[in-house]
Amino acid sequence: FSKAIGLGIRVPMSWSTCEILNEPSGKPVIRLSGALAEWFAERALVAHVSVTDESDYVAAFVVVERKEQKEMAAP
Repeated sequence: FSKAIGLGIRVPMSWSTCEILNEPSGKPVIRLSGALAEWFAERALVAHVSVTDESDYVAAFVVVERKEQKEMAAP
């Protein structure tokens, strides 16, 4: 995730402000808080995550994209 947004581990990115949670359906989602959430909102960014696991390994793939203008204007 930190590489996808181009910051690495630098302010406002910190692991305590980025969580991967599951929706009731089981779909993984990224929840941001604090300064990182504000940084994302200012840039109209949205993140998508996919997680897979096997007995010995876990892998995650993150895509970050800019919201389209019509999405930004929706209430």
